[in-house]
Amino acid sequence: MMTNVLLCITSAAVSWLVIWLMIVNAVRLGMVQAPVARSSHKKPTPTGGGIGIVVGAVPACLFFAGSDPVAMGVCGLGVVIALLGLIDDRTPLPASVRFLVQASAVAAAIYLSSAAADFFGSEYGALWPLAFTLLLLAGVWWINLFNFMDGIDGIAGQQSVMMLGAAMLVIWSDGIPLSSFWWMMAAIVVSTLSFLALNWPPARIFMGDAGSTFLAFMLFAFALVSMSSGWLTVPQWLLLASLFAVDATVTLLVRFIRGENVTQAHRSHAYQRLSRKVGGALPVTGAAIIFNLVFVLPVTAFLPASPIVAYGAVAVVYVLLAVGCLWVGAGLRDDETGGHFGRGLH
Repeated sequence: MMTNVLLCITSAAVSWLVIWLMIVNAVRLGMVQAPVARSSHKKPTPTGGGIGIVVGAVPACLFFAGSDPVAMGVCGLGVVIALLGLIDDRTPLPASVRFLVQASAVAAAIYLSSAAADFFGSEYGALWPLAFTLLLLAGVWWINLFNFMDGIDGIAGQQSVMMLGAAMLVIWSDGIPLSSFWWMMAAIVVSTLSFLALNWPPARIFMGDAGSTFLAFMLFAFALVSMSSGWLTVPQWLLLASLFAVDATVTLLVRFIRGENVTQAHRSHAYQRLSRKVGGALPVTGAAIIFNLVFVLPVTAFLPASPIVAYGAVAVVYVLLAVGCLWVGAGLRDDETGGHFGRGLH
């Protein structure tokens, strides 16, 4: 136990050191993000800080994985996704290449975790091809929506810490033995906290695709393993992901219905519009933490075992969040308003 704790502390320290070195050497490394029309920042800022999360967390994850082939495989796939994101940070890749690599990694994670076999319950094992397809689509969408949601200071870092921290707490409180995957989650949490300390509004460095896609993939992989192991359920993970999943999905649907090019970069997510209306990222990121901590965590921890009740609770939360996103004006241009909230601030 003490060895594991010390290793997590080392991960946090390594992560912070790497990120600090990237800030100091950002110009020489060519890792500076200049503001453009769709940006939420106003001055050139170092980027690629997510590399520090990867460098800090992966060695510890490999140690915790030991000889477990599933854990080792998840670590390896996470590194592949991070490298893809790093390449894309430096030289933008075609969408087809990104989707192909992401889909392959997600498919491998589904296979390793055996999550598709019992997704609908052991009595419906024959439906595994449908489950595999649904999980594959969900995984690729989650990686990309998480990347889309990394648009203001601190928002993606807090979501990663909140989701993993909540999952760890639920597993621990249920008396489940702390497995290699629990400690892998801990290593990523502390490494992300080191990044968050330097990404907290106003950010000294941004995460970049290497970090956001790595975190998104690892979150999805941990969800697969925890569901197949019986530690957490699908509704619980849907709740933990609700803040990001709803904003990204509602924004995409609104832009699609309006006939806009959904592949074009924009800044019309609910959280982005909200940050411009309330004076910056700090109030929005802080509100996200409070929402996850005060609402999502308790509901997830005490979610009834009944599937009907559990999925019903998820549906209520998603509908309420969707209404909130539409009220703020998710998917609309800056010169357009959503509901009463938007009009009241103009």
